[in-house]
Amino acid sequence: MSTWMMVASVWAMFAVCIVLFVRGASPRVHGSDEARDERGSERASVSRAKV
Repeated sequence: MSTWMMVASVWAMFAVCIVLFVRGASPRVHGSDEARDERGSERASVSRAKV
């Protein structure tokens, strides 16, 4: 294998790992969470302030 092919494959592997890490580290936001908060607002108001 040529040197350029090795460099390109290392950079590609690095890019894939970074993409997977960023996707795993980002918070999950679901629309159902907001509906659940509205139903349980009495219980949630004690533990956290509603902004």
